[in-house]
This record gives sequence, C-alpha cells and structure tokens, in this order.
Amino acid sequence: MVTKPLELIADGRAALEYSTLTEPGTTTPIMWLCRPSGERLELMHGREAAEARAAALIDKGAL
Repeated sequence: MVTKPLELIADGRAALEYSTLTEPGTTTPIMWLCRPSGERLELMHGREAAEARAAALIDKGAL
C-alpha cells in the first residue's frame, strides 16, 4: 500500500491519509481518518464517510 501526504479536513481538526487501495469492485477510495499530527484513528471507505465521522468525533470532543 502506498500512502500519500495528509489532507487536512474539518477546519484543520482532522486529516485524511489516502492510499492506493479502493473498496473491492468500486472506485471508492479507502483512507485513514487521522489526527492532524498523522496519528491514525480509523480506516474509512470514502471521503464523505470520513468527513461525517470526523464531524461526529469533533462533536463528542474526541477530536
């Protein structure tokens, strides 16, 4: 798996680490939801899901 540089999301409170992996049978990218420091939190399937999860974690005060 090849990773790419982090992309900050949620006003810089979270980041996405993209990879060359995709969900089987689709073009949906598989990526890591990370802290801005690069600490990996959760493996996500698609940008929309990652942004929604980041917002939920921010609302809970966990991110």
